[in-house]
Amino acid sequence: QFLEADLIDHLHIVLVPIVLGRGERLWDSLEGLEQRFDIEATPSPQGVVHLVFTRRPTR
Repeated sequence: QFLEADLIDHLHIVLVPIVLGRGERLWDSLEGLEQRFDIEATPSPQGVVHLVFTRRPTR
């Protein structure tokens, strides 16, 4: 909801490859994030992926 409302400047998400139940879809209706944020993905040997979103400066 905060991403949709454009209220985030910096966000760190850790994705763990475990699904409980049906899982939770994080990226539905969030098209265009790559245009608003610089995204850095860092995988680990255990399969965990760290995603860091940093807002791009507005022009």
